[in-house]
Amino acid sequence: MKIGQLYNIPSFQRFMDSGKKRGFADSYAGTVLSRWLTAIDPTILEAKYPELTFLNSGIQADNTGGYAKRIQTLRVREQGSFRTAGDSSSEKGKISLAAEDSTLKVISREAESEWSEDEVREAELQNINLPSRYVTNHNRIYQREVDEIGYLGIEGNDGLANHSEPNSASSSGTAGSLDGDVLYNDIAGLITDQWNDVNNTAEYMANRVDMPIRVYNVASATFLDTRGGVRTVLSALQLNFPNVTFQGSFRLDADLLQASTTIAYNNSPEAMKMRLPVPLTVGEIVRITSFKYHVESHYRIAGLDLFEPRAVRYLTGL
Repeated sequence: MKIGQLYNIPSFQRFMDSGKKRGFADSYAGTVLSRWLTAIDPTILEAKYPELTFLNSGIQADNTGGYAKRIQTLRVREQGSFRTAGDSSSEKGKISLAAEDSTLKVISREAESEWSEDEVREAELQNINLPSRYVTNHNRIYQREVDEIGYLGIEGNDGLANHSEPNSASSSGTAGSLDGDVLYNDIAGLITDQWNDVNNTAEYMANRVDMPIRVYNVASATFLDTRGGVRTVLSALQLNFPNVTFQGSFRLDADLLQASTTIAYNNSPEAMKMRLPVPLTVGEIVRITSFKYHVESHYRIAGLDLFEPRAVRYLTGL
């Protein structure tokens, strides 16, 4: 996800400017442009928050909607066929468009922080910029919430890991109980079954597989014998499916879902988008008393908008 889609950048500039007006030495360091964000792609650096895999999934964030209460997505599909010349049947030879739509409720989220003049000056003695540190914490919690909502949904809106429409199959057993060949076949079968279901349509073919951390670690440590030598299950999957990215997420284990869930999906905007009508916006620093200050932040989110359910497939119980 790109920084401009996740953050209201001008609001951060106004925050910094308001801090200077209040006499706080401040800079962008530690806020939106800290070391765990990169301006090259720009994307969230996985090295800083390896567990926030949804943010690193490549799923596009979309800021359409603003302050609307609901977001409706329309998709058209052609239908009909040609008819044999000379056939006068009124039921044949008609081509039309069929419209499909989905509606997501938008949820508004907000937070605030307060600090005193004494706390700021005490923090300065430790080379800590307190206002900047507070906004950094807003940002970190925001990222965690977006990651959670992306996988698990929010207030009735389904997420990537618990959507009601994609197809699902059961594994042969838990990852730790399976030998290398069976574990490989379960995960490889998930991918090929999903590819078969979409008839190798490039925009819908799974190019990512997210699995519980436990499963990822077992696949990384379990060996299987191959003609080319000994490989782990994960390295064999990466070799045989070079266009698929494999990653682990702590949000996919059974303690957060009805069952451990491994997901094969395509992150194309033709298949899905993350609806984030208002990205994280930070207010200016407000002086509420002679020696106390206040800042607020908010964002609006609807969650995952899945256009093509067949672009996602689940393997449960692994």
